[in-house]
Amino acid sequence: MSAQTLGSLLREARAGHGLSLQEVAREARCSPGYVHKLEADRVRTPSPRVLAGLGRALGLAYGDLMTAAGYDEPDARGDRSVGRPAAVKPYSNAHIVELLEELQREVRALRTLVESDRS
Repeated sequence: MSAQTLGSLLREARAGHGLSLQEVAREARCSPGYVHKLEADRVRTPSPRVLAGLGRALGLAYGDLMTAAGYDEPDARGDRSVGRPAAVKPYSNAHIVELLEELQREVRALRTLVESDRS
């Protein structure tokens, strides 16, 4: 994927599919105004949920959208799992999502431990 902005990526995909802001917003479960702001690169950290909806609506890969939004910066080898995503700042919405996902992983690990001790 080229290093284009999230906004240009969304705009080009929407135009390529001949979709209106309203159609894309309905599929992504957000407002047309929010899609417009995204296309104008006026949103710093769009939610992963909205990015997933936009990916479905526009036929774009979720990973590509996350990278374009700054969440997932690949290293020189193209590995996207290295370090903290660039858009994640302490106490941002993305940081909170990251913390909640980590908490969910820890709860699953604890449940597995408890269940194995019962056996």
